[in-house]
Parts: sequence; structure tokens; C-alpha cells
Amino acid sequence: MQQYYSEVGEYGRKLYLRNEAIRSGNWDLYEATVRKEFPDVADEEIKEAKEAGERVVLMSKDQLREWITKNKVNMITSDLYVLDEGTILEGSVESAEALKYVLGDGLEDIIECHVSPMDVLNLTDHKVYWVDPIVKA
Repeated sequence: MQQYYSEVGEYGRKLYLRNEAIRSGNWDLYEATVRKEFPDVADEEIKEAKEAGERVVLMSKDQLREWITKNKVNMITSDLYVLDEGTILEGSVESAEALKYVLGDGLEDIIECHVSPMDVLNLTDHKVYWVDPIVKA
């Protein structure tokens, strides 16, 4: 958590705690932090995070590959650093034009990385991947 806080402040800490809450089911620290640091948006943030927590599924690498192929996912967005085990991945289908502007430096970002699905498949070998299965268009 310290790395995320050092790099991007309270927002990074919030993302880390959100990730932990979704993966563990323990919402206390995340909720307390969001209510203290982001009071204007706390209710909506917590609601969205809990909804995501209900959707997120665990996938093997083969299942992730199948999900990417079946849904024609051409961009992966992570909540934390994309290559870290435990990061939560979201998929989207973007136009070729949009991809030119979005993909590129995603592996250098510490949070909210936008990368090619092939980067995730080729550069990681986790036992499980945490995936929000709803593909954004």
C-alpha cells in the first residue's frame, strides 16, 4: 500500500484498499478511508465497489485467454499495476482509432494501466486472475 500512497497519494491508497476489500470481502478500512478522504463521493464509490465485488470472478490463465477471445477484448484496464498478482482486470472493446491514443505506456503506469491483452497474457503467469467479466464497449 505504501508504494501506491507514495506514488499517487490518497487516491492510490483508496484504489489499493478497494482492491483488498473486493478480494477479501472485508470492507471496513476501505469504507472508513473513502468516507474520510472522499466524503463528497463516498456513497457512490462504496456502492460501485461493492457491485464490482459481486461481479469479479477468478480465472486461470487459460480461462482469461478464452474470455478475451470470446469477447474480442482488445484492451485491458487494471486497478493497480497490471503485472502484479491480485490486480483486478477489466476488459473493453475499443476502436482501432481509440487504441492508438490509449495503449502505449500502460506498463509504465502504477495504477489504472491500459494495456493490450497480449501484454497480460505474455508477461504474467499468475495462478489466478481477478476479472470483472462485464466487457465495456
